[in-house]
Amino acid sequence: MESLRPPSRILCLLLLLSAFVTPIRAAELTVIDEQHSPSIDGKEVDWIYGDYMMKNDQITLVIAAPTETRDANLTIRDIGASLLDLTLNKPSNDQFSAYTPTAGRYLFQDPSKVETETDGSTVVWRCQSSKTLAGDGTTATVTYQLSDGSPFVHVSVVIRGDQAGDVRAYDGVRADRTFSFDQGNGLAMCSDPFFRQTIAFLPGDEFGSGRGAPAPKWQRDRPMQLRYSAAHVERTSNQTGWDIQIYPTTSPLDLSGALDGATMRSFHVKSGLPTFDGQAVTRAKLAIEPVAGGASEEPPIVHSDDLGVAHVRLPNGRYRITASAIGFEDSTREIALDDQTTAVEIPLSGYTGVTATVTDQSGHRIPAKMTVYAVEGEHPDFGPDSTRTFIKNCVYSVHGSLRCPLDPGRYEIYFSHGPEYDSAHQTLELAAGDSREIAVQLDRVVDTPGWISAEFHSHSSPSGDNVSDQYGRVENLLCEHLEFAPCTEHNRISSYVPHLEQMGVADQMATCSGIELTGRPLPVNHQNAFPLHHHPHTQNGGGPRTDPNPVVQIERIAMWDDGSAKVVQENHPNLHQIYGDLDVDGRPDDGFRGMLQWMDVVEVDPLQVIFEDVAGNPPNVREMKIPIFQWMQLLNQGYRIPGVANTDAHYNHHGSGWLRNWIASATDDPDKISIEEMVKQAEAGHIVMSTGPFLTVRGTSAAVDRAAIPGDDLAAADGKVTLAVRVQCPNWLDVNRVQVFVNGRPVQELNRTRKSHSDLFGASRDVTKFDSTFDVTLDRDAHLIVATIGEGMTMQKEMGPVMGDLPPIAVSNPIFVDVDGDGFKPNGDELGLALPKL
Repeated sequence: MESLRPPSRILCLLLLLSAFVTPIRAAELTVIDEQHSPSIDGKEVDWIYGDYMMKNDQITLVIAAPTETRDANLTIRDIGASLLDLTLNKPSNDQFSAYTPTAGRYLFQDPSKVETETDGSTVVWRCQSSKTLAGDGTTATVTYQLSDGSPFVHVSVVIRGDQAGDVRAYDGVRADRTFSFDQGNGLAMCSDPFFRQTIAFLPGDEFGSGRGAPAPKWQRDRPMQLRYSAAHVERTSNQTGWDIQIYPTTSPLDLSGALDGATMRSFHVKSGLPTFDGQAVTRAKLAIEPVAGGASEEPPIVHSDDLGVAHVRLPNGRYRITASAIGFEDSTREIALDDQTTAVEIPLSGYTGVTATVTDQSGHRIPAKMTVYAVEGEHPDFGPDSTRTFIKNCVYSVHGSLRCPLDPGRYEIYFSHGPEYDSAHQTLELAAGDSREIAVQLDRVVDTPGWISAEFHSHSSPSGDNVSDQYGRVENLLCEHLEFAPCTEHNRISSYVPHLEQMGVADQMATCSGIELTGRPLPVNHQNAFPLHHHPHTQNGGGPRTDPNPVVQIERIAMWDDGSAKVVQENHPNLHQIYGDLDVDGRPDDGFRGMLQWMDVVEVDPLQVIFEDVAGNPPNVREMKIPIFQWMQLLNQGYRIPGVANTDAHYNHHGSGWLRNWIASATDDPDKISIEEMVKQAEAGHIVMSTGPFLTVRGTSAAVDRAAIPGDDLAAADGKVTLAVRVQCPNWLDVNRVQVFVNGRPVQELNRTRKSHSDLFGASRDVTKFDSTFDVTLDRDAHLIVATIGEGMTMQKEMGPVMGDLPPIAVSNPIFVDVDGDGFKPNGDELGLALPKL
């Protein structure tokens, strides 16, 4: 573990750690409730009421309540007696997911087994397991101890029983994605440099030989296994015990300082730039090394936060510090640290970059996404795809003003605000020291009266299967001009409202609390529901638990909150599995067909499958990624479930925006959108699904005066229907085909392409790409779907290198045409691929 390099004398000092600081105040142990709750920052905070908080003058931690229902999130479950939140008090920054004693082999689910005590300056929390997965009659007891002034929490695990001597000694650790794992110098650690948290695990000496022992070792698993050697463990015939000290720190270098009893220092990187009213960050790396040791080829690195502040404990002495940041010259200075030096300024100079203001045609600043591509070499990388504001090569500016540092070079820069707006781009070359001001106007060219764009399915860190900053998810939604977006984290009711209020833009995106109830079997047992009542800091945010029977689960979520009005959405389904093949073995059975009655809408993306010959090239029964085809099959069987398309975004780099639903609305103003109306419009199927093109479809007949929109019924006694179809796109999207599907089948006579009907398609510079009518003659009832696509086209570079490769496409929900006057009747067509049925 070269990067840590603690001085050898530090290991000799470890025996003194429990008393090396004079306490500022006594350690505390509290049951969390509304009057006693932690003040913890960071994107991985998971405490709820009923958990236990330990706190002293240096660190705060949360122990999950030992109950049968205590889950941290979707992927960290049965978490009772685990260490759930862990951080320094200053800076408070919880990026760690969980430490689980025995790695989940023992369950702690009986609150009556909790014991607490105060032993002088130490608070103690202890709990015995209520179940062992091995079924061998053994029990585990975990004890947490926190002392005044201690930078670590001491944890001991004791296994008792006739078979205890055979139990292997290891714990579990969840620290995901941006964390790396290492061991050496007698300790193990997991470290996330960008998000500035390192957690260290040092063997104790209650059972093993302690500090002289080799480091515990990581073994890859989920959770990661922290395995202890014989030197760490005390065994008898009926007992096995081990203990560790767990340190929250900011970096490996800070860990070295913590072990040395050093003073916490804050380093403030100053750009020298004027105060800026907009999105701006000062993310810097600081290389820190003692002057006495001479220059090192690889000095330890610490990262600053977005405000340019880095925290690290360092012993007194002289240090050489080199600050580096995108768009600035490296800056090196020597400083002397003594007991009184707790804050140090590090200047940066030689700024290179751009300042941009983004407005609409009325001169009002609007949220915008700036995407920066290097003409040669690597694109800039401002931070991982899980962070906020400056993400990979993107900048999200919710207020339409940003300052972006860039290294000297030649760049293509794209500005966009979703598919109702033109994008703008320019190529510029920056020499060292250049500071460019850019005024960008994005015209709202696509006319969408009576419709708003919505995203019904996205995620961030509270979901547990990703580590994305939820604040960054909201930035992404705003800058892509999603006008309505419920919060749909896995197995937890949550809310975007605090972020919108913090940004001061609550009037720019309508939202409500919701959930994705995520169970097994996959993929069918995932359902979104919104709106739902949010109960902050309670298990699942007040939401329901999953059920292994998808029919039971979807009914449960549908009836939650006393059967309140809500949208229940089936997510990314295999509809053949639901209809009649529950075990996906290719042999028909009863499936989970009872689910269908509870679905208000169903996800049917990827949309481009509607143009593919699925029946002629069917997928494997276990890989039925053809929901739009299956949806049309079910429409033909009489299941009138509206289709929707969502990103299911989990990360923030172009995560949201490349797929959306145009949904009918009485207002275009997000501040006036009615959630109640959104529920009704979704259930009515007044929806057009799209990667960007704005498609409108209006059906008329001689029998009625009112035009039908997608989702509506339309009477046509003479069998004649006129479809008025219009497609609009901004300057970065285009289409070249419009196709009408009758009962799920494309009709050649109702196909228009730019090649065959060039006069019907607008030029590349035109907003209106297609505006024409289709005369449809039917001899029986039929549902009509209209789809448009830009074949051979992409959404680059506005939507990035992955989803930007998709074609522009939009698909309407069906209009149901009644020819014989007795209400719409489905035709039963299975579209050439048999449905599984007994």
